[in-house]
Amino acid sequence: MKYLEQIKKYWDSRSEGYSLQIEQEREEKKDDFYRTYFQSLPSGSSVLDIGCGPGFFSLLLANLGMKVTSADYSEGMLQKAKELIRQNSSAEVEFVRADAQNLPFRSGTFDAVVSRNLVWNLEEPEKAYSEWLRVLKPEGKLFIFDGNHYCYLFNKEFARVQKEVKKVSNHILLGVKTNLIDEIAKDLPLSKRVRPQWDEVVLKSLGAKNVNSEILLWEGERERVPVRFVVKAEK
Repeated sequence: MKYLEQIKKYWDSRSEGYSLQIEQEREEKKDDFYRTYFQSLPSGSSVLDIGCGPGFFSLLLANLGMKVTSADYSEGMLQKAKELIRQNSSAEVEFVRADAQNLPFRSGTFDAVVSRNLVWNLEEPEKAYSEWLRVLKPEGKLFIFDGNHYCYLFNKEFARVQKEVKKVSNHILLGVKTNLIDEIAKDLPLSKRVRPQWDEVVLKSLGAKNVNSEILLWEGERERVPVRFVVKAEK
């Protein structure tokens, strides 16, 4: 893939700031918002947190009694996730460096696959979805939280609200410039797609069942323009 290593390099550089960002989200009790989506998962379920970043979902799921595997392509992010778990949970979490588009796990391994803020920056998102469904057990669940983060480059409706979106952004950059990911995003497939409609169509074409989505401007806030959203599906 053309940009995989560059994207990894960018997120390695962002790992410290992103870690501080999720600490802020935890202090604001935003994990309570996500917890409601995972109530359908029985305690002890095997869950893959793909693109785990600094471990926000990994910690939440571990504290809910899940058997968590945290995977990310960025070593920097995995290190921050390990630190978060070590400092806040006694749960045993498995950490794996993995490309979300080429998973190293056997088919039918997990009861659920979850992701947050990952799919938008994948070069082959349809392949990723195929892989995520592959590693799910029959009737396993998929939870995808993501956003149309760069749709404003190509879509006038999104461009119209971009200034307001930036105002409520909680990004902590610590001096890291976003030029690299901004340039890459111009060439990523999902920057030119309106989602979650795209996700629903692709997941259904891959054989997923009970595919549905909700529009979220930010955690708990609903808006007509799908700046952020959640997609749920089953194998």
